[in-house]
Amino acid sequence: MPYCTSCGAEYKQGAKFCGECGAGTDTAASAAPRRPAGGSASGGGPETELWQGKPAGLSDRLKGLIGLNTTRYTITSQRIMVKTGLIGKDLEEIELLRVNDFSVDQTLPDRLLGIGTLTVFSDDASSPQLLFRKIRKVLTVKDVLRKAVRDEKTANNISYREQI
Repeated sequence: MPYCTSCGAEYKQGAKFCGECGAGTDTAASAAPRRPAGGSASGGGPETELWQGKPAGLSDRLKGLIGLNTTRYTITSQRIMVKTGLIGKDLEEIELLRVNDFSVDQTLPDRLLGIGTLTVFSDDASSPQLLFRKIRKVLTVKDVLRKAVRDEKTANNISYREQI
């Protein structure tokens, strides 16, 4: 569904006016996402990898020594991926445009080890919460993800809006 360029509200395809603010919608331009005039948008360009990592808890480190730590987290310029499985692979993806919020959890032992859990909240129907468990430098990873989400939403002309 398209979004209003004035207020950021979602409106039905083919609507002539936004139901929230009453601004006119350009139905021809809203069929394809708009890109900023000045620079290249990540949504239309090639997908680049921004960060990749594995769980780094004590048990995960032991699994890594014998090659059983098969979970891999990847953040690209367009999506988030979590790949798990030793023989059968399971891949969960969330487009950055669907991400709503993040949460970081660090217990005292986690802080001593320099790890934490990052939770990504999204509009994705199959996985509204995606966990990056026991990752190193969790606050740095959160900042990388936050910047990637903001850049992707800006590139696709999607603005933030909160109901008060």
